[in-house]
Amino acid sequence: MADISELATNIHRLSTVLGRLADGTVQECCGFGMSQFKILWILRKHEAGVLQTNIADWLNQTEAAVSRQVGLLVEEGLIDKQVDPANRRNHMILLSAEGKKFADNAMKALVTEYKPYFEVISLKEQEQLNTLLEKIFFAVVKKEHSEGKA
Repeated sequence: MADISELATNIHRLSTVLGRLADGTVQECCGFGMSQFKILWILRKHEAGVLQTNIADWLNQTEAAVSRQVGLLVEEGLIDKQVDPANRRNHMILLSAEGKKFADNAMKALVTEYKPYFEVISLKEQEQLNTLLEKIFFAVVKKEHSEGKA
């Protein structure tokens, strides 16, 4: 059985390789990188809109970095900003209709790219792996938030 160091190393190695593949795929199909895609995909999953601070937290990035990406996506007409009715000082970030198409096209391209690699394990194993990775991810995020790192 693999020890934790092997497990962590394999997760990092896989993440690096998949990240490189994803960045190239999204760049080729849609003309933008993974940083922008991640924002689009968060907004695709949260269609009511999201605060920029939440996006930064979820991506573990600074608000300044997210702000630059949001600015580029607004310029390209892929996202919109609206005043938050609950707090008029905040802005909700939402996908535009064009942004939805871009996000969906990019995800289709990523699924096509990843599919042969994930088919080496069964659908049941894929579901189990996803559940286990989410469990680890949320444990790390919870710990970072409780220690004030996020």
